[in-house]
Amino acid sequence: MKAEDNPLIRGILDEARSKADEITKAAEKEAEAIVKEAEERGDREAEMEKRSYSVRLSQIQAREESARRSIDRLAELKGLDAAYNEVMDEVSLRLKKKLEDPSFSSVLVEWIAEAAIGLDRKEAKVSFSEKTPVTDQMLCEAEKLVKKETGATVTLTLDTERLSGEGVVLSSLDGKVSYNNQLDVRMRRYSRDIRRIVQEENARQNSR
Repeated sequence: MKAEDNPLIRGILDEARSKADEITKAAEKEAEAIVKEAEERGDREAEMEKRSYSVRLSQIQAREESARRSIDRLAELKGLDAAYNEVMDEVSLRLKKKLEDPSFSSVLVEWIAEAAIGLDRKEAKVSFSEKTPVTDQMLCEAEKLVKKETGATVTLTLDTERLSGEGVVLSSLDGKVSYNNQLDVRMRRYSRDIRRIVQEENARQNSR
């Protein structure tokens, strides 16, 4: 008699086959679940990597844009500085040429009056350089100009001290307060206005 004909053995074999089928199906199902989970994990990781790459790319682009703006701004500032220095050199050259003109004495009178108003003292002494001499007549004219502009009366006298730079310096009689109206100081005083004009002109040229 064959083993398969034996009811007991056949039952055992049938049960074994059934168990084997269950194990196989469970294994296949588990394998499918593992594959599916791996695919989903791969998709998630790919999406995360894509997002991470996008973030890094945005950061790199932002840094590049910031660097480009910095370079452009630096180039603009250098250009403005060059233009400003050129203008200041030209202003200085023209003013120094004007010093040789006899009519410059009238400019000095205005500088003396301006300093007297800024000093705001009833009496003041005036220092000047050999290149920009001041006379008593010029002091009288400056006093009249102060009176005309402000209504105030001021008495000006020549100081024995001489300046190294062109222009004038007015001081109180005790020397504690002074108003510097020398050429180089005046240029520094108006440098901000000159720089603003250069910037506005540069912006106007670039907008064309």
